[in-house]
Amino acid sequence: MVIMLVVWHRVRELGGLDSPLSGGGIMTLEAGVGGRWFTNRVRRKVGDGRDTRFWIDRWIGEVPLFNLFPRLYSLSNCKEAMVTDVVEFHEGGRLWNVRWRRQPFMWETDLIGNLMDLLEEVVLNGDRDMWVWTPDEDGLFSVKSSNAILEKIFLVEEDVGALEKGVFSLLWKSPAPSKVVAFSWSLLLNRIPTRDNLAIRHILELDASLLFVLCGRREETSTHLFLHCEYSSLIWHGILNWLEIYFITPHNLFVHFECWNGEVISKRLKGFWLIWHVTIWLIWKERNARIFTDQRKDGEEVVDEIKVVSWVWTLSRLKIASFLFYEWTWNPRECLNRR
Repeated sequence: MVIMLVVWHRVRELGGLDSPLSGGGIMTLEAGVGGRWFTNRVRRKVGDGRDTRFWIDRWIGEVPLFNLFPRLYSLSNCKEAMVTDVVEFHEGGRLWNVRWRRQPFMWETDLIGNLMDLLEEVVLNGDRDMWVWTPDEDGLFSVKSSNAILEKIFLVEEDVGALEKGVFSLLWKSPAPSKVVAFSWSLLLNRIPTRDNLAIRHILELDASLLFVLCGRREETSTHLFLHCEYSSLIWHGILNWLEIYFITPHNLFVHFECWNGEVISKRLKGFWLIWHVTIWLIWKERNARIFTDQRKDGEEVVDEIKVVSWVWTLSRLKIASFLFYEWTWNPRECLNRR
């Protein structure tokens, strides 16, 4: 489950949840979480009706019209029509002209009457159609509100303890890109496509190797991949030494995140959270590069890449005084203290 929260105003500008920006992120999260948690909390606010699909989008009532009137949807010969395509304006008023692929049966005309009664409530104007976020009374999307919904879903489903709840509550406060934070979220829930998870879901062939590609010694599980593999341990060792953080590698990633926080004073937390996410992200990228492109880096190269990426993201995503890369590599703590 690769995840990236949308930039909501761009989703509205692009006119749909299937836009490239939203499709790569929050809608992928919906696929991983299940239950249409996002789709069920957005709807179309119709202005001129040019960008809202009459049958498919949720714009009138609580469900799309194709769900409310499945028989009429199957009878329609314009299933992808926009609202403006099925309304005509005359001097005497407005006419809803839904086209059918055959003459409706008598009992179907009753359904058509119910549809027309519902459409009488619609008010069209010259404004542009837009998406609205139903959990907010003003229809405005916020990452905070979506996070709160996700936390409720995950924490109920997973029946997690106090430690896990604490980690989840902090995870989205990181300034790392949302797709990176979302990947860490999926990782903590053990919902990423490691070889053991793929085998459980019968996606791998029966004779496929489950060995971790970075070491070739142990079965690829989330904790081995990111914590206990010799290769990953070398990367963490390099990053911990660089940050002057010292703790023994724990048995799982929740405790690892908690230990990470315990070594950092509060005003530096966001910067250190970012580095934690960068490390997770680049270990995963290295794993995928070896599988899909047969390219590889040694552990020291990945450590150097973590320093570069975290430097760029820190300067672009934190309100912090500028500093040079050599300063970052020399003393990241001092750099994070600048204001």
